[in-house]
Amino acid sequence: MARSREDVRQNKAMQSILRGETPEKRIFVAMEDTKEKKERQKQIAKEKEESSERSEALKAARTPWFCPTCDKVMKKRLDDKMYRLYNHCFNCQLEVENKMRINGTYKEWEDKKVKANTISWIREQKESIEHFKKQKTPEFLQQVRPDGYSVDKEKWVGDDSLLIKKADEALEYLQKMEDSLKWYIYI
Repeated sequence: MARSREDVRQNKAMQSILRGETPEKRIFVAMEDTKEKKERQKQIAKEKEESSERSEALKAARTPWFCPTCDKVMKKRLDDKMYRLYNHCFNCQLEVENKMRINGTYKEWEDKKVKANTISWIREQKESIEHFKKQKTPEFLQQVRPDGYSVDKEKWVGDDSLLIKKADEALEYLQKMEDSLKWYIYI
């Protein structure tokens, strides 16, 4: 059985104590590198600052525990959604919509919301078509051979001018739709 030097030293010290002798004196001096310690402290402070910045950035995205309008607990899933949309809980939104119905302004508000959502959808479609127009001819890599490492490249060839023409027609149609909706809503 292998024994470490420290075990051997401790055994000698115990034997000398049992014989009534004084064991060998050992002095331990702890030293630390002050330069490394300062660098480590700077690194720790920098990491804390970065995590604090991230926390501050995420604070706006978090839903608070209490509604800022009515001070009730926001624990429902609908409260979370309504807070992200309107900055208050679901019950407050129900009260707001109820007051609009009583005043007769709800239908107008609802129409504006529907049109704003439609315009947003149209803009997303236009953006995806623009992205589609900029793409190159597609290439696909397929592993068909049984050896397990060979790859075949499949390149599609087509009439790009026809695709670009159809994309331009779609963009023009979507622009007409957006223009016709902007007459009804002010963005």
